[in-house]
This record gives sequence, structure tokens and C-alpha cells, in this order.
Amino acid sequence: MSELFTVLREAQRIALEKHGVPNILQPGIIKELMMAEILGHELIPQKDASDAKDWAGRTYEYLASIRRVIATNKGCSFQMDRITASNMYRITRNEAFYFGVFKNHLEVEEIWRVEVSTVLSEVERQFEKCKNDLAHVNFLLRWLEENGSRVFP
Repeated sequence: MSELFTVLREAQRIALEKHGVPNILQPGIIKELMMAEILGHELIPQKDASDAKDWAGRTYEYLASIRRVIATNKGCSFQMDRITASNMYRITRNEAFYFGVFKNHLEVEEIWRVEVSTVLSEVERQFEKCKNDLAHVNFLLRWLEENGSRVFP
């Protein structure tokens, strides 16, 4: 195991020096780093901020999912957690959303772009059906294919 930990420490050093990422074990951060590199964006590693920004300072939110290939539950499901009526700014502060479809934990298969107005409409639709003040919003692969545009590959 010591070889594994040596490699992880080196990866953490590189992530901090090159990308400002203080914790490579933060959930989703590696997938976000991979998407940002492909899209030419700069990762924003703070948890309470958008996920990335472009050269002009426009911000983007990233959602990622691994494509399931089992017969009973194929496809992907992307989730935004802890949505409330008072934190919809988490959606509207962005220029667009990017959805990363992964082959496995470390290989990007596709990236799709969806406009903020489209994401907001779906979040509001699901939020209205929710019986709680707090919602976890899901975006399925079919919704993504119907509402987004593939930008990678």
C-alpha cells in the first residue's frame, strides 16, 4: 500500500500546485478536473462556488455520472443535491451546465452542454412536485440527449 499512498501524495502535490485543489479526495473533484481540462476551463475548487470558469470569467456548473451498462438499469443519472427555493442562484449564476458521461471513474466518454434556462426549467418542474422544502434533482440521460448538445468528443 505504501506505493499507492506515495502516488496519491504526489497527485495531491500536483493538484495543489497546478490547479489549486487542496483535496483531491473531495467528491467529484477528479472528474471536474478532467472535464475542465477537456473544455479548456479553469477549475474553481471551492465547494460553494461554480465548478469552473473560462478565459472571460464566465462560470459553469459540472455534473458527472458513470454510464451504467447493466441490463436492468442502463444509462446515467446526474444529481444536484440540496436545492431549495432560496438557493436557485446555484443554477442561475452560471453561463451553462456541462454534463460529463464517464466510461468509468477515470475516462470521459462524452460531455454535453445544456443552457441554464433549460436546467432551471427542469429544476423548477421537479421542485414543484417535491413535497419537501429541500430537493435532490435528477437529470436522466434521455433528458440530457433531448435538451443538450454534445460538445465532446
